Amino acid sequence: MRELLPGILVLIPLLFLSNLFVHEGKTGNVRKVLWVKEYKDNYRVAVLQGWKYVRLKEEAEPGDLVNLKGKLVKKPEFSLDRFRYHLYRKIENSIDYPISALVGATTLGFRYELPASVKGYFALSGIYHFLAISGLHVGIVVGALALIFKLLKFRKPLTAASLVILPLMPLTGLPPSAFRSYLFMFLLALGLETYRKITPLYLLGFVMLFTVLTGKFNLSAALSFGAVGGILLAVEGEGGKMIKSIKASFAPMFFTLPIVLNVFGTFNPLSWLTTLLAGFLFTPFLIGAFLMQVTLEKVSVINGITEFLGYQFILSSHYLFKLTKWSITHYEAPLWLAGTTLLICLFLALFTKPVYSFIPPVLLSLFALIHPTVVSGVRLELPGWKLNSFYFISTEGQKYRNSILEASYVFPATRKLLFRNKLVDIRLKRFRSKLK
Repeated sequence: MRELLPGILVLIPLLFLSNLFVHEGKTGNVRKVLWVKEYKDNYRVAVLQGWKYVRLKEEAEPGDLVNLKGKLVKKPEFSLDRFRYHLYRKIENSIDYPISALVGATTLGFRYELPASVKGYFALSGIYHFLAISGLHVGIVVGALALIFKLLKFRKPLTAASLVILPLMPLTGLPPSAFRSYLFMFLLALGLETYRKITPLYLLGFVMLFTVLTGKFNLSAALSFGAVGGILLAVEGEGGKMIKSIKASFAPMFFTLPIVLNVFGTFNPLSWLTTLLAGFLFTPFLIGAFLMQVTLEKVSVINGITEFLGYQFILSSHYLFKLTKWSITHYEAPLWLAGTTLLICLFLALFTKPVYSFIPPVLLSLFALIHPTVVSGVRLELPGWKLNSFYFISTEGQKYRNSILEASYVFPATRKLLFRNKLVDIRLKRFRSKLK
C-alpha cells in the first residue's frame, strides 16, 4: 500500500469526475440521451440509455433526459456528454466522413456514426480493437508525450506525460478499458521512474480489483485485462527478446479468445498479423487525431494529415479482410468451456511457467478451427436492418455457408462481408418478376 498510495491519491479526482458526470440516467420511461443522429429535414433520432431509439419531438442533446415519446424532461446545466458531442460535431466540420467518425471513435469514444460496413471490415479482419479506446490508445498518446518530454530533458517524462493526460481522460467517456489502462500506466510510471521494484502482473491484478470495486468492470474491461495480462505473461520467464516479442504478438488473441468465442463466436486466427500490419498506420493516425483535438481543429496541416492517414487506415482494413477472409472462423463456445479455459490459464500462470498458460487457449483455437459452428445450404429471409447490421455481419452471420439469405434490401458491402453465401435483395427480385 505504501508503494501504491501516491498513485491512488492522484486517481481520486478521476474517480470523482467519473461518478459525477457518468450516471445511469434511466428511471422508468425517462432515459438519458447517449447520442443524437441527425438526418435531413430536421429529422433527429436519439439513442437512449439501454439502446432505445426514439424520434425527438423537442430539441435535446446527449446528457439530457427525455421520455420514450421523444419529449425533453430535464436539461442539466452542464453535461460532459453534451460537451463531448459538440467536440465531435466540430470534427465533422473539419474533415470528411467517415474519417471524422473514425477520429471521434478513437479519441472521444463515440462509435455511433461509424457505418456498419466500416465496423464490419475492422471486425472481420481482426482489428476492431483499434476502434475502441483501450490501453493501446492511451499507451500511444502517453508514449508520444513521454518521448517529447524526454527530448526536453524532463526528469520523469513518463510520469509527467501521464499527469498531462489526466485532465483529458474524462473526454474519452471513461470506458472501463481506458480507465484500466490509464491507472495501470500511471502506477507503472511511478514505479519505474522512482526506481522502485515493481511487478507489472501484480499491478494489473490490483487495477483489476480497483476496477471491479468501483463498478467499472464490463465486457470491454474483461477483454482489455485479458489482452494485457497475456502480453505480460508473454514477456515473463526465459527466452530472448525475439521469442518474447513473438509470444507478445500472439498473446492478446489467445488470452481473449475464450471470451470472444463465448460472446461473439467469430474470430480471425490471423488477427495477430493484421494487428501488427495495421499498427504501422494506426500509430501516426492516432497521434494526428490527438493533435487535431488539442489544437481545436484550427491547424489545417494537422487536419489534412490526419484525414489522409485515416483514409489509408480504413482502406487497409479492406485489404486485410481480403487477405485473411479465408481464415475467418465461427465457433459458439459454451460458457463452461470458455470459463474452464480461463481458469486453467490462471492456474498455470500462478503455479507453473508463464509459457504454459498459452496451452489452453491454443487448444481451444485449434478445436474451433477443426469443429466450427456451421449452418450450410439453408434459405433464410431476414429484415433488411438485421442482415446489414454490424452485429449480424460480424457474429452469427458468419456461421452461414453456401446459403441463400434474403432481405428487403442488401448493401454492397454486406455482400462482400458475407462472402460465403448468396444474398438476395427481395425488392430487386420483385422488380424483375414484374418486368417479366
